[in-house]
Amino acid sequence: MILMGVVAAPPTQAVGITTYGVGLNSCRTYLDTRQQDNTEQVAFVDWLSGYFSGVNRTSKHRNNFFGLSDLKGALAWLDDYCGARPQVRFAEAVGTLLLGGKPGPAAHSTEATSYGSADKSCGLYLEARAQRDLTYLDGSAEFTNWLGGYLSGVNATSLDTNNVLGKTELSDAVSWLESYCSAHPLISFGGAVDALVLAQEPRYASQPNAAPNR
Repeated sequence: MILMGVVAAPPTQAVGITTYGVGLNSCRTYLDTRQQDNTEQVAFVDWLSGYFSGVNRTSKHRNNFFGLSDLKGALAWLDDYCGARPQVRFAEAVGTLLLGGKPGPAAHSTEATSYGSADKSCGLYLEARAQRDLTYLDGSAEFTNWLGGYLSGVNATSLDTNNVLGKTELSDAVSWLESYCSAHPLISFGGAVDALVLAQEPRYASQPNAAPNR
């Protein structure tokens, strides 16, 4: 069962960085889903897409940390890394990939690269939320997994905070997005999440790098 929630990331990253969603799972869990080729594998892909979208948006230096690579190449790297270190958390493995990645275009030279659900509309997100059922657990899992990865990527990259949501719960952030998307159905989901992050800035700006109280 893939874990959902929030916890501080491993010591290989900055102390107190908050990780959301499937990034909390172990590399072993990630590899199991890859070998079984089931729907749970998609959760890791969605999370990874969100993570690097958040990194690219937040970085002061680079707009595309994959350089000329892509998600497929990142997954291949993670397969090898996790195969040798099955006990580490997936977020730690992705953090190592980030540190060793060949940077792409310099920040502000081109638009920040985004992946996955970012370009889908708020309207599609709301439709997915409305179609939740017990069989799939959550019809909007694609979006919520992407959101967990995005916020984790922002937390890992930001120089201002290690928990962009501060004391706001992830469930409250999802409720905020539902309200925002209801008012802006044509905007991209990535744009809505950017608005969510901007809405949190006054809450953490006065306390940079404060460790999460969770």
